[in-house]
Amino acid sequence: MKNSFVHAVGRSYRALTPVIFLADSEPAHDFVLDLSEVLGKVPGVPSLMRACMRVSHPSLNTTVAGIEFENPIGLAAGFDHEAQMPRIVDGLGFGFQSVGTVTNGAYEGNPYPRIKRLVKSRTMLVYKGFKSTGMSAVLKRLKGQQWRVPVGISIGRTNPLGEYTYPAAIGDIVEAFRKACNSGVPFAYFELNISCPNMLREVSFYEPERLAELLTAVCALNLPKPLFIKMPIGLQDDGVRALLDVVMCFPVAAVIFGNLQINRTDPAFDPQELATLAQYPGNWSGMPCQKRSDHLVTLAYNHVKGRLAIIGCGGIFSAADAYRKIRNGASLVQLVTATVWEGPQVPAEICADLPALLARDGFKNISEAVGVDAGKS
Repeated sequence: MKNSFVHAVGRSYRALTPVIFLADSEPAHDFVLDLSEVLGKVPGVPSLMRACMRVSHPSLNTTVAGIEFENPIGLAAGFDHEAQMPRIVDGLGFGFQSVGTVTNGAYEGNPYPRIKRLVKSRTMLVYKGFKSTGMSAVLKRLKGQQWRVPVGISIGRTNPLGEYTYPAAIGDIVEAFRKACNSGVPFAYFELNISCPNMLREVSFYEPERLAELLTAVCALNLPKPLFIKMPIGLQDDGVRALLDVVMCFPVAAVIFGNLQINRTDPAFDPQELATLAQYPGNWSGMPCQKRSDHLVTLAYNHVKGRLAIIGCGGIFSAADAYRKIRNGASLVQLVTATVWEGPQVPAEICADLPALLARDGFKNISEAVGVDAGKS
């Protein structure tokens, strides 16, 4: 019965998207976040949302990096950048959430426009550039909260930095981690975001020796929770392997593939639609990330040989998309753009449909399906 209700909500939302998409993207995004924060504070509302929307099935239970997940579907960093949703995220069906990306210092965001939709291409142009009120403000918002699903915090460097040197960038990131570690907020994991392509000036950690310097400094904090790393998808395969080799030298639990697509020639784009935003800076979420993300999940799974968990992110709109990434090697998956195209109930829809896919292929648990197709590519 609940599965039918969740799918009915999805059909209703999709029928309304022509009207919903009349609103500008960034104000609509801000409205959803503000509403989520209000709903999370109203007594009884989070419980009602869980009762109506959350879909549970034992085949979806999994443990990654010592963390228990009721299901493998997460809300990726980038959507809830100010941590306004953790009280209700489980009521939408998610199994976990990354808040942020949060930076040590505050930044009002890159120049407008910062979010634009391409409806046919099922993507959004994103140019926020780590918009953030800063780590101290976010931690103050979260103080005293408890959540029903694992919530991690994504951390990146402040944009812009006062000084564009590697020691300054590393010091800035380490200070943000230190604040999060000492806050008492019950984060389940920490996520280091090295992969945002929208910074005003770049201090890149894509070079193996620079990433090693950063991880040396971060890991010297003896983090109390597992560390995940958000990876780029714009590097060539050999560059990705080189970064993975560095990551495996440190106490890192998982890598996430990946962040925004920088390639504007990806076949997922409708060329005429893309041309309407050709003059704007920024990079792309959703469908243009899908193929490259799928490939890198498999590449990473085969390269690390079980030494790291893989989290797949990019172009997940359905249970079939999530299942493909899992079979390619992802132990968990994350999404953002699907909540705009398919509706806020999409994680519940995916959880409603995944058990049948697992049963069809003879799997009793989602963990049994991880990587079964990784050797076939």
